[in-house]
This record gives sequence, structure tokens and C-alpha cells, in this order.
Amino acid sequence: MPETEAEAEALRARLEELERERHAQAARANAALAAAQDRNYWLDRWNVDLNALMRRRGARQARAVLGGTRQLVRVARASRSRARTIPMLGTETPAAPSSPAAPATQHARTISPDPLIAAPVTELLHGRLEPAEVTAIESRLDAGEAALLAAADPTERRRLLLAFAAHHNVEAALQRTGLSAAMPAPGVHAMAEGPLAAGGAYYYADLVVDALRQSGYDFAPGHAALDFGCSSGRVVRVLAAAGPEIAWYGCDPIPGAIEWAQANLPGVSFAVSSEHPPLPYPDHRFEFVFAISIWSHFAEHAALDWLAEMRRIIKPGGRLLITTHGEQAVAHARAEGRRPPGRLAELRDSLAARGYWYATEFGAGGDHGVANPDWGTSFLTAEWLLARATPGWHVAFFRPGRVEGNQDLYVLEPR
Repeated sequence: MPETEAEAEALRARLEELERERHAQAARANAALAAAQDRNYWLDRWNVDLNALMRRRGARQARAVLGGTRQLVRVARASRSRARTIPMLGTETPAAPSSPAAPATQHARTISPDPLIAAPVTELLHGRLEPAEVTAIESRLDAGEAALLAAADPTERRRLLLAFAAHHNVEAALQRTGLSAAMPAPGVHAMAEGPLAAGGAYYYADLVVDALRQSGYDFAPGHAALDFGCSSGRVVRVLAAAGPEIAWYGCDPIPGAIEWAQANLPGVSFAVSSEHPPLPYPDHRFEFVFAISIWSHFAEHAALDWLAEMRRIIKPGGRLLITTHGEQAVAHARAEGRRPPGRLAELRDSLAARGYWYATEFGAGGDHGVANPDWGTSFLTAEWLLARATPGWHVAFFRPGRVEGNQDLYVLEPR
């Protein structure tokens, strides 16, 4: 067999192996989450506080697996799309459902998710690389990483190259892009880990910049921007590398995450924030604020309180980008088997009746120490947000399921 054919066959075999591993991990994670949530759902009816189930070992591992493999899932999905015309992946083995499926029509959607297509930050950072630096990154890859890179579509390939440059500490590439190889140690709060998360969250940086631009916002040197709920800085660090002319800020109520970011991510001003308003910033400090998967955790009154705080700190004409669980997230949870049918039915009923659903799902220990009765898991409809946010806010941009086919994305402008 010619060498090129042998290499292609090896890549196909490795990619198929990675797909099987990913499906097995996802199946175990989904089963653990659904089992914990199912027990919580039914025993709550007997007034038994089982929120602590979400802090048990199995549930923690499930969340870590789901967070750590999310980027791999995105690459695999893009690869499967390419495989329709370029056979590479072979036959997919679907993950076993964690519980009996609800009728398909129960969670049918007539509005399809609106995926992210543009990649302005990724294109900018990748465009700084010279061919020799791309070659240097590729030379460091192991067989699995090379297989992922070969199977990825052009946009995901660029994101992977940036991540691998940080993961393998390719100094010339890091200097050229402004990225950093520093990554939080185990025990420091981070939304994802591993080679695909190295250097930060490129997909989410693209998500933020693309949505703000589509809302009519113009970036300008000297503007100030805040990552509200930044954890250890995985999104804002990428944005700071791409746009050092912006004054970047990040805040989060988890001290350990902020301490790590302060020590390791220069170019961003980090601060520990309180769990209730106000934030430690003056009125009208920022041109824009973004909050990835933050309003997906607030109790209803907390969601409104924090919207009011955002109006205080954002300048007139500025922007607030938020992502939320909504109708599409219910359909996504059902498709992925992440919640039992009983909880899905409860969610749909609550959204239909009042536009909001909330549960405290983190238990007594809280979410990495954030033990707040107003911080759990929430779902809301666009109708609820429009009714509660206007006329104080103008909805400048909205896309259902924009965040990986799951969360909805809104860009709001204060009036």
C-alpha cells in the first residue's frame, strides 16, 4: 500500500477509535447525570432535599467529562458533516439513551438551531501565524491529535492549531498570536480542560465578537469590556490576545479561579465579585459586557436584579450579551439524553405556563463553593425576557440555539 494510503488508513482507524471513546464517555456521563436528576425529581415530591446528589462523585465526574469533551464533540460533528462527501468516519455508533425517550412530537422544534458560522477571532489569531509556525505545531502532534486535525473542517482546524500551539507550548506561535500556554491546575475552577481547551475558548471568543458585530456594535481602541462570570478567564484571555487595544476585565465569585487568572493572565483586570449586586465598578464603566451561561443559572428575581445591575455599569449605546437555556435547550437535553422524561415534561409545562423554570441543583456545598439559593439551573423563554427586559432594554440580536445547538443567545442594548 502506498505510504499516503497507509497514512490515510491509520488516520481513519484512529478517528474511529476516538469516536467510539467519545460516545462511551458521553453515554456514561449522560447516564450519571440523568440518574442523579431523576432521583432528585421524584424524591423532591416527598420534600426530601437531594440536591446534594449533584455534588456526589458520579455527578461531578459526569460534568467534568461533558465539559472536557465538548470541543471534541464539536470537531466530531463537523467531521461527520464532511464525511457525507468525504468518507472518513465509518458508521457511527449512537450513545445509549439514559432513559426511555419521550414521544418525538413532545419536544419537536419548528425553529432549527442557528449555528455559529463566522470565526472572526480564530481567523485573526490564525492569520498571524507564519507557515513555518504552523509546521512547527503540526510536528508536535501525537497520532490522535493529528487525526483530529486531518478530519476537522477549515474553521475547526484553525481552532485546533491554536489550541495545540498552547498545549505543546510552541513558543514562536504563542508570541505571534499573543496566546498563553498557562492552564489552571487541577482543583482550580475551569469550564474545560485538556489539549483542546489549551490557551482558552476560541469558539466562545468567536461567538462573542460575531454576535456583537451583528448587533451593530463597533469595536474601538480604548473601549472597556467585562466578562461577567469569567471563571479562570478562558474566554476573555483569547479576546485579550486578539484585541489588546480593548481594556479587558473579568469577574467571578469563585476566589480561587480569580486568583489563578490574576497570577497567570496579564492584560486582563480580574476581580472577585459578590454573589449579589452591586459589582465593584462605577456607573457606565463598560461599552459591552458578555456573560456565557450565567443567566442559565439565576433564579427569576436574581436574573432581573442582575439585568438592572448591567444597565448601571454599561454605557448608553453599549451592549450586553447573554446566553440562556430556552426551548431549544429542552429539545437538546432530550436529544442528548441529559434529563429524564419527567423533568423534561416539567420544564416544558413551566415554560408554557410562566416562561421560567428554576431549580437549585448544586446542593449544600454549592457550585465550587458558590452556595447561593439563587444560583442553580434555569430555563427561560424569549417571551419572558422580552416582557421583563423591555422597555429598559432593546433586543439588538437574538439567535435560538446559537451556542452549540443548546443555549440561546441575546444581545441587549440599554435604553
